[in-house]
Amino acid sequence: MRSAREAAAGSTLARDLLERAGGDVAGITGPLITEAAQDGDKFAVEQLEQLGEWLGQGIASLVAVLDPAVIVIGGGVSAAGDLLVDPVRDSFQRHLTGRGHRPEAEVRLAELGNRAGVIGAADLARS
Repeated sequence: MRSAREAAAGSTLARDLLERAGGDVAGITGPLITEAAQDGDKFAVEQLEQLGEWLGQGIASLVAVLDPAVIVIGGGVSAAGDLLVDPVRDSFQRHLTGRGHRPEAEVRLAELGNRAGVIGAADLARS
């Protein structure tokens, strides 16, 4: 969100996103970027792609150390779906050390999205 706000400050590409934010850069939020990207806003799509690049690099570093079978992306950012996950997967594959010599972890979205914590707490209380 911070990066998107900084990029939007002087960009003509961000005009539509700024309109959605009421003309105020501080009004740009993660859900607003996701909504705009889902509606085809090029600036918002680029912001999700950049985030996906960073996440993919970080995930590749963690996988090199921890070697998990599955990486699950959850929370509010998971609402972006394939607009985020596809760039994450691409970046992860490019940055993974030992690629081709180890099983490659699967990157997927959490099935419960941003509701996982609430559902888990409710299930715990029920038990």
